[in-house]
Amino acid sequence: MQEELAANNPENAINSARARKESNRLTFLEAMMETVPVGVVMADGDGQIIYGNSHVEKMVRHPVFLSENADAYGEWISFHEDGRQVEAHEYPLARVIIDKEDHSEIDVNYQRGDGTFFWMRIICEPVLDGSGQRIGATVALIDIDEERRLRDAQNILIAELNHRVKNAFSVVKSIVSQSLRKMRVQIGLRETIDQRLNAYAVAHSKLVGTTWDRADIGAVAADVLDPIGGGRIIMTGPEVEIPSRQALAFSMAFYELATNAMKYGALSVPGGRVNLSWELTKAPDGSTFELHWIETGGPAAEKPAETGFGSVITGRALQMETGGEIEASFDPDGYKWHLWMPQQTEDFSKK
Repeated sequence: MQEELAANNPENAINSARARKESNRLTFLEAMMETVPVGVVMADGDGQIIYGNSHVEKMVRHPVFLSENADAYGEWISFHEDGRQVEAHEYPLARVIIDKEDHSEIDVNYQRGDGTFFWMRIICEPVLDGSGQRIGATVALIDIDEERRLRDAQNILIAELNHRVKNAFSVVKSIVSQSLRKMRVQIGLRETIDQRLNAYAVAHSKLVGTTWDRADIGAVAADVLDPIGGGRIIMTGPEVEIPSRQALAFSMAFYELATNAMKYGALSVPGGRVNLSWELTKAPDGSTFELHWIETGGPAAEKPAETGFGSVITGRALQMETGGEIEASFDPDGYKWHLWMPQQTEDFSKK
């Protein structure tokens, strides 16, 4: 009967065709949502949940709650890392719908329908119409339970590695100290070697305790220089990450530069200062990192008659580790030290 009416009325025929097209489009959209490997939840502009794919139910082990509005999101029970229950307004969907955020996400320990728990990442972004008006939001639910377990296991291994490294440094320091004592070496030399081992141990511990493969150059410098400089070493520069092997080399170089300044340079007098600055110049084919150590307000810098351990660390050793070029000058107004270091942009600049 409807087909006869549609045939006799062109307008009805057009509307019927549009309805079939819209139905097919929605069927295709729903089928597509079933193929994605994450849970998908959709809400309208008022925050009413209107859709959830089957992957949601597999993850949370209960039917999709069609919460009427943002105030009802509390029926999705989950907890923060500190054990506090996530409140309705803290969910990303509430923050996008009510607070008009453009992106929101949170990691929660979710309580499944069968009483078990798992870690889930919730990500939400708004849905806009053709004119840019916010008409709803889409939520992605991602199972990160295995990711969390691996992270926890990694943290345990890192803590154990850090503990063993500290013990190894303690043993090395003890062996060196006892050996030098038996050889009747001057106390000052024993203390210098002990301090150098300490500086290396601190740098190594810092790297193991955070992200083992990379470190921020500013943090590396501050860890070494703040205890020595007492506020008289001014550090300026952007956030730049360097590989861990280079961070260890820089730590030793900073220590040698600072202790030399304390003994003979700008930091040996009350009015002396050190300016440590760095910059990263990016280019399509790579980047150039520059670092400058400038001493002012101290005695005139005099070139030593012999090349000592500190000069090796701040010179040839650092050049070999970084592939850079180093220039040092002993000027009447103070010691100056510069490093130029080429590096590929994707391996060097902070992400």
